[in-house]
Amino acid sequence: MMKFRDFRIGWRLLIQEPAYSAVVVLGLSVGFAACFLLLGFVRHSFSYDAQVPDAQQIYLVKTRFNIIGDTKWFELAPLPYLEEAKRNPMVADATMLFPLGVPMKAGAQVQPIRLAAVNEGFGEMFGVRPLEGDLRSVLKDAGSVALTSSTAQRLFGRANVLGQTVSIEGDAFRVGAILPDPAPNSTIFYEALAGQGTTAWPDGYRKNILHAWGGIGGKVYVKLKPGASAAAVEQALQYAGDHSPLVAEAGPEAMAKLAGKKAIDIRLGALPSMYFDDDTANVPGSSDHGDLRVIGGLGAIALVILLLAATNYVNLATVRTVRRQREIAVRKVLGAPARRLAGQFIAESMLVALIATGFGLLLAWLLLPVFSELVDRQLKDMFSAANLLAALALGVVTGLLAGIYPAWVALGVRPQRTLAGRGSAETSGGLWLRRALTVAQFTTAICLTAVTLAIAWQARFASNANPGFDAAGMLVLELPQSMRGEPAQALRAQLSHLAGVKGVAIAQNAIGEPIIGNYVPYTTQPGAKASLLTRDISANFFEVVGVKAMAGRLFDSTRETDTTTDKVVIDAAAARSLGFSDPAMAVGQIITSNIANNSQPAQVIGIAPPLRIQSLHEAVRPVVWRIRPRGVVQLIRGDGDLGALQGAIETMLNRQAPDQVFGIERAQTYLAKNYADDLRLAKLLGLASVVAIAIAAFGIYVLATYSVQRMARQIVLRKLYGAGHAAIVTLVGREFARLLAIGAAIALPLAALVNARYLAGFVERAPMGVWPLLAALMVAALVAMLSTLRHTLGALRMAPAHVLRD
Repeated sequence: MMKFRDFRIGWRLLIQEPAYSAVVVLGLSVGFAACFLLLGFVRHSFSYDAQVPDAQQIYLVKTRFNIIGDTKWFELAPLPYLEEAKRNPMVADATMLFPLGVPMKAGAQVQPIRLAAVNEGFGEMFGVRPLEGDLRSVLKDAGSVALTSSTAQRLFGRANVLGQTVSIEGDAFRVGAILPDPAPNSTIFYEALAGQGTTAWPDGYRKNILHAWGGIGGKVYVKLKPGASAAAVEQALQYAGDHSPLVAEAGPEAMAKLAGKKAIDIRLGALPSMYFDDDTANVPGSSDHGDLRVIGGLGAIALVILLLAATNYVNLATVRTVRRQREIAVRKVLGAPARRLAGQFIAESMLVALIATGFGLLLAWLLLPVFSELVDRQLKDMFSAANLLAALALGVVTGLLAGIYPAWVALGVRPQRTLAGRGSAETSGGLWLRRALTVAQFTTAICLTAVTLAIAWQARFASNANPGFDAAGMLVLELPQSMRGEPAQALRAQLSHLAGVKGVAIAQNAIGEPIIGNYVPYTTQPGAKASLLTRDISANFFEVVGVKAMAGRLFDSTRETDTTTDKVVIDAAAARSLGFSDPAMAVGQIITSNIANNSQPAQVIGIAPPLRIQSLHEAVRPVVWRIRPRGVVQLIRGDGDLGALQGAIETMLNRQAPDQVFGIERAQTYLAKNYADDLRLAKLLGLASVVAIAIAAFGIYVLATYSVQRMARQIVLRKLYGAGHAAIVTLVGREFARLLAIGAAIALPLAALVNARYLAGFVERAPMGVWPLLAALMVAALVAMLSTLRHTLGALRMAPAHVLRD
């Protein structure tokens, strides 16, 4: 039983031993800080879309386009499914969310804004309550928009801008509502909202996409009526797709090739589970996703780190308890009951834990901005009252549990033996328990280090993988959609005359940028058919990119023009998909594209080398390259200082088109973005590894302190019988070598399994072999050696007379 007096005594003891106090509080504080940050991130991940009313009744329509041979699931769906959902009697409401990235201007300020076109019931479905104005009225008016408060701040420098005017592509829009920013733990993101009929959405484009059964449109959300069956609604939408014009246009021959599969598979994804939805993770058009295995692993790591930190405290407190045997024996002789002794030691432990919790929370608060950037999530609500109370409760529980073992050791002290000078240390069972905890520290440190090294090496390998062209000397300029066509061609001509520019090509996307892609069905004269990813480019694309043909030739701007339509270039994978066992055999052959009953033959003039148009997470997709310079991406090959060239281009664009928003980056940036999540995970695990190694080092240091103290008589007796330095070093180090070996035997197979599962997500893997495992083992061995070095040297310097006298 604890009393307030026990805490006062514990406080005095901490003040009397400042070195001990600093060590135990610092160790536990680091553990609490790491645990709080990681568990806060885990809690954030499991709370996605929890703020949406009746979230369990809302579903996202997911699609898989078997008709084009794509096995990925998309969060985007053809928009005709929206009307089908609205007609379903089991659906209470349905809305789309169609992204419209636009340049929005207020005064002289122009910003790229993520405007979304939605239906009138969007606000009610997702619980969006305007801070000012009426959202439903905005969504009915084609000339109005609703801004989030942060968007208003960016454009106007203030949030109260109701009734003000913004400009999009020269058209004026009234700000009819101010909205709260979407929650940081939401899969539904926007910076501004407009209705389906908004004039910011070009009319021709809108009409086409609203009726395109084969187009990957926007997100379609359905809210079911209470008691309605999601499976029944899913089945109804699937039926509509199976009997859509898309199936009729594909024809029986194309459907027969699907071998029983649907042209488009439909699946309803429950809104609360979409953040962890494996189907749509890392797919173009998807919202933020989390990996349930990674998040669960981080939660486990958080608890393990706290456990290891608490273990170190228990070890140190136990050593201190053994040193306090005389004090304990005297208190027992004076009649102190067992419950009072136990209460005293548990109170001391809880006091240390609560102090460490306070410092840990302070450290976590200081590190929160860095941690938020590391995990790429906004965690501003982490220090809520509920989270702080949970942290304090965790501190109390940790202190209570950590105090049990030192209290048990104290209760085991025998007054007669102790006061007679024959006091013993802890029992053999206690010693084995602490050895087991040290093994756990070794295991954790080795496993985390090995996994971190493997992930970091693979991410580095993938980031530096050969993309098939020289990306170092290339810039990528993204134009607004309004500049598609002749304006883009005119700008290209201007850029070509800038100093330092070797060439400018037009493409649909940057090489390496994740895209959904345009799949076109092709037929060869022998009758082979395949639906292939088709990339539209300008005639000088391959010259600017700087690659050579594997067979035949590539497009040449001296022989082809930007209006040439009867020639194509394919890669080797596309040639094999079209039935050519040797890709070179495809050169000179005629392949015919078939779109909406419009057939267009073209001659294959060459085989292009494989360009890394997707990340190493994806299998290589067959590609057909054709001349259609209709994209809004310009690839600029520089000759010299790319930084200076980028500055010159930005100056020219700002002068000529001040109302537009352009994006310009180095080509290498697009390739590196594909592995940003892998690098973030490696950094996060790296920090966890550093904390685990530091805790393990401290734990080994404490155990070495106790071990040398426990073996003091044995060491000096061996010295008296002639044992040399090597024998003493072996005696002291043997125990830690055994513990390290046991920890490695557990950690290395586990790390190898985790690494294998991680690397299975890549189609190309770094040639790393077992070196991450060996490196982790070497790090652990080095840490163990350095942690025991001081006490090993102390053992060598022990004076037999002094030890035997004591």
